[in-house]
Amino acid sequence: MRRIAGLLLLITALGMGLPSVYRTAHRRIFGVNTGVYLEERAMQYYYPGEVRVIVEQMVRSRLRPPVPASLDKVTGEIIPHEDGIYFDVDTIVQEVVSAPAHTKLQLQGIPVVPRFRTEHLVQLTSILGDFSTPVMGSPDRVHNIRLSLAAINNTIVMPGEVFSFNEVVGERTPERGYRNAPIILGEAVVPGVGGGVCQTSSTLYNAVRLAGLEIVERRIHSIAPSYIQHGMDATVAWPHTDFKFKNSSAWPVIVKAEIQKWRVRVWILGREGNEEDGFF
Repeated sequence: MRRIAGLLLLITALGMGLPSVYRTAHRRIFGVNTGVYLEERAMQYYYPGEVRVIVEQMVRSRLRPPVPASLDKVTGEIIPHEDGIYFDVDTIVQEVVSAPAHTKLQLQGIPVVPRFRTEHLVQLTSILGDFSTPVMGSPDRVHNIRLSLAAINNTIVMPGEVFSFNEVVGERTPERGYRNAPIILGEAVVPGVGGGVCQTSSTLYNAVRLAGLEIVERRIHSIAPSYIQHGMDATVAWPHTDFKFKNSSAWPVIVKAEIQKWRVRVWILGREGNEEDGFF
């Protein structure tokens, strides 16, 4: 027995420097057992480090991140969540290395459930805040309002998340479809690309205020706009003047926005109930 132990010790110490016959013997003794398969891949005689490399390669194409539930931006239809798949590489390697001879193993993925799921989204049906302003101005101004309303419509804001009007709507440029219409600049009303968008941000501000959510950033116009009482407005200008609010509630909220019967309407959907029964 001592001679055998000594021989094995010598083989281990010299490793790859030994002749081919001894390297083969070393793999048979210290590698994966004969006839072990992982899926269709033969794993016999591989060392643990080599097994890890192979497993990592095999699972790489199968990994899938979870996808939370969402809304179609145009139709508002619910897009169900999708579970992800994760593989515990350490566990799989250990199973291969310790598998008895002539064992066939399968890659076992671990489902990863997204935090925000379809069953959460379907609960966001209560109107928390609702505000509207009259449609006023030229067709180009109304066109700009419609574009900006479409940009914020069906936006989900998670608890603790800050909604930025400029970030969601983006820069108002001709390339993005915005037209020239009157804007308030200082103490004057002048033509400008995206004129009318401030009516969207002002209507949103009041809906958010009625919903009881936290206002993070807001500025009023230098002169009173025609569509709302001065002081109840929220001016925006790319990129520095923004309107921001924080979802300070315990559940996600949905921003809904559109023109309805010559009214610019924005409303906030959420879940009413005990704040202790939070989403997280």
